[in-house]
Amino acid sequence: MLDAHSVLARCPLFEELSPADLEALAQQAQPRSLRKGQTLFLQGDPVLSLYVVASGMIKIYRPDPKGQRQVVLHLEGPLRPVAAVAVFLEQPYYPASAEALEDSQLLAIPKEGFFGLVDTRPPVARAMIRFLAKRQQQLVHLLDRLVFHEVAARLAEYLLEQARQAGEGFRLPTNPELAALLGTGPEPVSRKLGEFLRQGFIEMQARCVWIKNPKALRQIAGEQHI
Repeated sequence: MLDAHSVLARCPLFEELSPADLEALAQQAQPRSLRKGQTLFLQGDPVLSLYVVASGMIKIYRPDPKGQRQVVLHLEGPLRPVAAVAVFLEQPYYPASAEALEDSQLLAIPKEGFFGLVDTRPPVARAMIRFLAKRQQQLVHLLDRLVFHEVAARLAEYLLEQARQAGEGFRLPTNPELAALLGTGPEPVSRKLGEFLRQGFIEMQARCVWIKNPKALRQIAGEQHI
């Protein structure tokens, strides 16, 4: 059974709350399970809740107008919030879509309950400001990466960042998903992953990755510009 109190206590947005406040929030949180490929919400749906990932991985993306390609904005794994920005939009609709990359469990926190915490609990308000500032920084960095960096540099940077966040043996999305995240096609991603493997920069088993030569990847991420 999903322990809402434990999950929320370790989420960056709520880790500064008192035990009593966490318990009050946990009582509002509603468990939600998604199968791999199942939609959490679609762009344009009304914002009713924000979510916290308990297990699994959620992809947040926007399709192009023809629905033929996706721009992956970010991936959220365990203990990460989803749609924490959307609840504050003046127009209460999700600006992007979200789906499960693997079987996932989440906690859904009703929007109004979350607003009550932000209004009355300064630690939550401060954590929310930090989260929004970091998300803006990530989106600016994504634009910079898409415009100025080659595929090898984008991939090397992504691998290093995932190792920092999730630890060695982190799970890699499929090549099409990773290509969408990096703003390229599956073939260049597959080619560069193969090169990194052959050169001994990484090891990979069943889509789980271990970084073997971080220095080489840092050089690629920092020096290969267009």
